[in-house]
Amino acid sequence: MKPLGKKTTILGLLCLVLWTASGMSHLGQFSGDVAATKYPLPNGGLQRLGENNNAKLSDLAGQPYLLNFWASWCVTCQAENKFLKELSRQGIPLAGIALKDNPDDAERWLTRFGSPFSVSLQDPTGEYAEKLGVQGAPETFVIDGEGHVRFHYQGLIQPEVWQQRLKPLLEELRVSR
Repeated sequence: MKPLGKKTTILGLLCLVLWTASGMSHLGQFSGDVAATKYPLPNGGLQRLGENNNAKLSDLAGQPYLLNFWASWCVTCQAENKFLKELSRQGIPLAGIALKDNPDDAERWLTRFGSPFSVSLQDPTGEYAEKLGVQGAPETFVIDGEGHVRFHYQGLIQPEVWQQRLKPLLEELRVSR
């Protein structure tokens, strides 16, 4: 039997690592959770989205809510929007921040797909998002009633993420008010 070559061995190990990572991800070992301790939201840097919009994050003070970064250029955000609208219909307070987006494009997108947000803002330069550690869209934060970040999730919110991660924390925060 001929011994395996160096390239074959490396390729085999790489395949094993990728297969293991894929399996662990499938089993829920990896997720979009980002470790977060209780820290305040940064000040400033956000603009209102839309001419007739007077809403601001302080309108949600005193209650826990979800803060979602999205963009009209984000295909995943379109899929997530359907689920966020369902959460909004269930009375979950949502604030949306259009990330590095053209305001006209963002407004057209919300008109076309419907807005789940009670507060719609924009972060045209991404400076506010950077202060929170946002790396892209979509990303969602759970904010407590005092305006502190309690949880950060990177990626698409799906029913499983909602049921296992976000909903229990929001319910806990509501009870502890």
